[in-house]
Amino acid sequence: MKFFIKQSTGTDALFTILDTLGQPVYRVTGDSLAIGSKFYLIDGNTNEVAKIVSLGLTPKSKYTIYIHDKECARVNWSFTSEHHPVKIKGVNWHFRGDLVERSYDLIDANSAVVMSHGRCWNENGDCFAVDIANESDVLLCLCIAVILDSTVIAGSAKAVPAH
Repeated sequence: MKFFIKQSTGTDALFTILDTLGQPVYRVTGDSLAIGSKFYLIDGNTNEVAKIVSLGLTPKSKYTIYIHDKECARVNWSFTSEHHPVKIKGVNWHFRGDLVERSYDLIDANSAVVMSHGRCWNENGDCFAVDIANESDVLLCLCIAVILDSTVIAGSAKAVPAH
C-alpha cells in the first residue's frame, strides 16, 4: 500500500496522509505536554485510530504507539547515536537507512522490507512516499513514519493542538 505524508502548513494538523489519488486518508494532530507530546492519527470520519505519546526532549525521546487504545510498539529515538538512532520494541522490526535524508526502511527479522520511506515530489508538492508491504501494518508503520518525520523537522517532535 502506498501513501504520501505531507507536512501541513496550517494550524489544524502536523501532517496530512494522502492515498495514491491524492485524497486525504488521515491527518495528524496533537497536544504539547510539559516533557513531551501526544499525537493523534485521525481518519476521514474524525475517529482517532492511533495515538502516539512521547516522553523526553532532544537528544533522546521515547514514543509509545497505541492503536485502537492498545499499546502496540515503542520507538526510542536518539539524536546522539550514530549507528542505531532508532530502536523499535514490541515488533521485530529494525530501522535501516538515513534519517536525516528521510530515506529509510523498516525491515523484519528476515530482512524483508516492511515499509520503505523516501522524499518525493508529486502533484501534492514536497512530501514523503511510504510503501507498506502488508495492510495489517499500515497504522503502525504510518505512526512510526510520523514520529521520525516530525522529529527530523523540528529536532524533537512538536504537536499542534487537536480539534
